[in-house]
Amino acid sequence: MPDTINPERVRMIAEAAGIPISAEAPARIARAVSPTVMRFAAEKLAIPLEVEPSTFILVQRGEIER
Repeated sequence: MPDTINPERVRMIAEAAGIPISAEAPARIARAVSPTVMRFAAEKLAIPLEVEPSTFILVQRGEIER
């Protein structure tokens, strides 16, 4: 996880997701989310996420146990 979120990264993520945003929005978004990202980075939290979404469905249906 990066220590800071910069406007260029926000712009690239929005572009890749096909979300139209105004020219000033990336800087505003970066300023808004950076404090939270910095807190997560400082705590060195590991948030486990399923890599493969179909596993979630199988667990949810009870077809496999975790």
